[in-house]
Amino acid sequence: MTPPLGGAVKRGFVLAAGVAIAALIACAGAASGSGQRSGCRPPHAHTVAKDRDVRVYSLTGKTTTRGGTYACLLRRRGTIVTLTKPGRRRPASIDHITLAGVIIAYTDSTHGVDTGSTDIVVIDVASGRTLLTVPGAGSFIDACFIGFHEVTDLVVSYRGSVAWLVRKGARCKTTTFEVYSAQASGAPTLLEEGPAIVPGSLRLSDRTVSWENAGQRKSARLP
Repeated sequence: MTPPLGGAVKRGFVLAAGVAIAALIACAGAASGSGQRSGCRPPHAHTVAKDRDVRVYSLTGKTTTRGGTYACLLRRRGTIVTLTKPGRRRPASIDHITLAGVIIAYTDSTHGVDTGSTDIVVIDVASGRTLLTVPGAGSFIDACFIGFHEVTDLVVSYRGSVAWLVRKGARCKTTTFEVYSAQASGAPTLLEEGPAIVPGSLRLSDRTVSWENAGQRKSARLP
């Protein structure tokens, strides 16, 4: 005797639905696992800067870190570079974070009671290599009373060259400004100095860096 057709259809429908649900669960699990393995979004991370290639994040939600600040390559899972380590003895902070593809530049400052120093660091996140370090790009002595050099602007090119603007003075009063550039194979170059240079005006277009001085736009070519 031939079994009723309706029962066979029902059994087939239930089996197909079960397979579809299992497939959806597997896909969701794979997507979730991929996100976790990337390491670019750990729990409690705060994004400090990001472009299409790199995400910079702090585990404390601040750039002045006890938990550290890190740069993660978005296109390659597990490629993470430590910018500041947790538990450094002296208070430290990173600032002026700027990205150009896989290249990151930032200022790394340490300070004591009334003195401090600021370095500029350039890193290739893809290779993990430090391309350039400019020690003492900024500083202050006796809480800026004797003298200070404050980095106000920082730009970086895809080649790893940098330019920055410094506010300079004594007795905690600004006397002049300086614009510098540097590349991996050379010492810093002073591009211009003057009291009418405008902090916050430093720009980079392709390989040309520009700034404002006394109402005029000045420029120089980065290597």
